[in-house]
Amino acid sequence: MAGADTRLAASALAIALVALLIALCQLLQQYFATADGYRRCQKRVMGPWASRTRLHFRKSEFRFETLFTTPEIYLTGDGAPGKFGEFIIDGSPESRRRTFTPTHAFQSEVYTRGLPAWNRAWSSHTGDAHPGSGRFNDDVVCWLPFLYWIHNTSEAAMPPEQRHTFGPPLRVRIPALVFRERSWDFQPPDVVRPFAKSTVSDIAIIARRMGMKWKDFRPADGIMRAEGHSHIITSTVIRSLGILLQYSYTGQNQRLRYAEFNLGRIAPGSIDKEQEEVYIPRARADRLGCGVIRPEPQLCVPDFTVGTPQEIAIALDSLDTSGQSFAILRDMQIKDPDLRFRVADIVAMSASMIHHRGSDLVQIPAPSDNVNGFTTSPVGRRAFRSCLESYVKNHAHVGLKTKEVLQTCRELKNRYTEWEGQGQSWIVRQRPIYLDTLDSQVESLTTYLGNLARDKAPFLYINLLGAHIRFAVFRSDGETSPMKAEAPNYKEDMKGYFDQLPEIVRHMETTGVKSLDAIDAWAAMMLRACCWGACHFFVPGERVPMAYYGSQLPVYIG
Repeated sequence: MAGADTRLAASALAIALVALLIALCQLLQQYFATADGYRRCQKRVMGPWASRTRLHFRKSEFRFETLFTTPEIYLTGDGAPGKFGEFIIDGSPESRRRTFTPTHAFQSEVYTRGLPAWNRAWSSHTGDAHPGSGRFNDDVVCWLPFLYWIHNTSEAAMPPEQRHTFGPPLRVRIPALVFRERSWDFQPPDVVRPFAKSTVSDIAIIARRMGMKWKDFRPADGIMRAEGHSHIITSTVIRSLGILLQYSYTGQNQRLRYAEFNLGRIAPGSIDKEQEEVYIPRARADRLGCGVIRPEPQLCVPDFTVGTPQEIAIALDSLDTSGQSFAILRDMQIKDPDLRFRVADIVAMSASMIHHRGSDLVQIPAPSDNVNGFTTSPVGRRAFRSCLESYVKNHAHVGLKTKEVLQTCRELKNRYTEWEGQGQSWIVRQRPIYLDTLDSQVESLTTYLGNLARDKAPFLYINLLGAHIRFAVFRSDGETSPMKAEAPNYKEDMKGYFDQLPEIVRHMETTGVKSLDAIDAWAAMMLRACCWGACHFFVPGERVPMAYYGSQLPVYIG
């Protein structure tokens, strides 16, 4: 009897312990459930960034608080201030490791089949990647693949074999991030995933560097949409938060590449592959994406903007102080609202160098819709040399600097086929030795023009530039005529410039500048513009309104 009682008591005790354990588990489940948002910060959602998610116990409230870490992405260097604890996003393995970004990203099976080197999966322990199968899951935060592609873009702009030529990182403007720890307690209810943070200005520039074009850019209305090179950015407005961006990668370029790999050509009916875009990573190039021109300080030309027809007219009013060019252009725009004025030559005659010594990159955003000009083409440079040879031959009295300019043109022609050779429709890179030579020429000619303004009291570079615009650019039946604005003839343009040179000289003489000094300065200005144009290639694309350049309006990436 005692044995039966003992077994019964033991069974009752076991049942009680199981009930106690179940009750305890239920209590713990409810207790840990107080950590709102913890499940939304797991590895499936945040990848390796989930390793920085933690629970903080609040004694006064007897609950757990979920703390997660996300990046704040911005541009640093080349005049932009850095932030304490920042990590540069330059595509290097060390940078990827520190920013929890994989070396390889998932790609869709549609175009990785047969190409195992493109198929990568997340490591279960680190931010690195290892061979495997699969793709980015649909639950992952979109700023994680966005970080991956920012790394790729930065790596393309700063290849390892040339990275040392840029000097310290502060000489270039590149993306960076800092870690920001946030509490899920203050997450808006409409946001279901942890978000990263950036600013309107930085996102606008980073998207352009990745090859996207802003199809609709109205942050004041909460609308931001960019597309290009398989990247898409869209926006929505979240109450109590602001603009929330969604990023996605379609893989269109990779699918076309795979089709070409299999068929030997692009599949019929598909979209053509987009041209490669690798921009010079400098603030001066980024400004052009807003149409802003920052002239060379030695030339004492004011800043101007050429992003819209109205801004071009205002720019001409500041460059040609007589107001004649402004009046003529406004009349032309009234008669033909679709007229697109060429800006490439004016930019080349004013702007400081954007190219970096030792770099082979030449691409910069086009600051306006029409970037035709003799400075952008080998044909224009050839026409300048030919017309200058005829001018020197037919004039007995020619200044020493004019002869030096002609000799430089001949040397560049003989040494480098790119100078007057066959023009390319799309240029991404040029030989560094060629670009560095032109860079030196721009520096030398800029110094000459700056010293001329200092040593020759009446001479002002802006007077020379304004006279060239008024008499040469706006000459009768010249490049501003509707028929020639979109169909340039650089040989004819250059002949027109030399025909108008006497008018330019006469105007400079009225300001007290001697005729030979005016001719020398004009020849130096033209060669400087040719060298500047040969170092840079304008990539067409929509511009961001100038008001948003440098804007610190926050945007969030969900």
